[in-house]
Amino acid sequence: MNIFKQLIKSIHSPKHIAAFRFQGIGKTILYIFLLTFLSVIPQVIELTSFSTDAIHDVEDALEHNIPSFTIKDGELISDSKEPIIVEKSDMTIVFDSTGDTEAADVDEDKSIAFLKDSIVVNMSGSVEWSYSTIGAEDTTKEKALSTVRMMDNLKWIFLPVAMVSVYLFSSAVMFLKILIFSLIATAFATAMQKRVNYRQGFRVTAYAATLSTLFFAIMELLKTPVPAAPFVDWFVITVIIYLSVKEIPQRKA
Repeated sequence: MNIFKQLIKSIHSPKHIAAFRFQGIGKTILYIFLLTFLSVIPQVIELTSFSTDAIHDVEDALEHNIPSFTIKDGELISDSKEPIIVEKSDMTIVFDSTGDTEAADVDEDKSIAFLKDSIVVNMSGSVEWSYSTIGAEDTTKEKALSTVRMMDNLKWIFLPVAMVSVYLFSSAVMFLKILIFSLIATAFATAMQKRVNYRQGFRVTAYAATLSTLFFAIMELLKTPVPAAPFVDWFVITVIIYLSVKEIPQRKA
């Protein structure tokens, strides 16, 4: 059975998942990489869209909405006496050299904030960098605009690197999760007196993770949050592992 037929069977058939425990470990590892690839598609789409829109929106805001400024000794300095909020179609840009706005205040999804001593990027989670960390000391508005335009020209070099990094990190997390849940598969097998060792439990777990992985990928594509997502993920995988192990013949007395 090819890997894509295995993907379809693993969505709904614990009996087939149980049978996959005998296949080669290499094919199982390949399947995990495929599963990871499918899981990161929404992140890659979001990263590409956000990066492209962010560069264009920041460039436009710097040209037309943000006053002259300098970044000196790690601090943003301008003549603005109050925060400036620029609402674009796809994102929000905040400029505040007064220090009134803190990183915790930047909670709107798809937003970038230039604060007194740091820059905050919010895309399904907030990340903050100090100006000194990103080497932005002794920077002016003109230098910043030039840098943004350079990033626009080089984004199709940076984006593939970022995508590969996301994929490799997600693959590592996926392998770690399957290694941990393989212990649960082995525990179920022992309790039910099934003929399953850890390596077979690893294979069963890899395919048992299919339904949950695809479900959360679809929800992310639809931008639909799932309450208590980690617990739902763990519960679904555990149930499918249990049902799959149950299909395995018992050890002979």
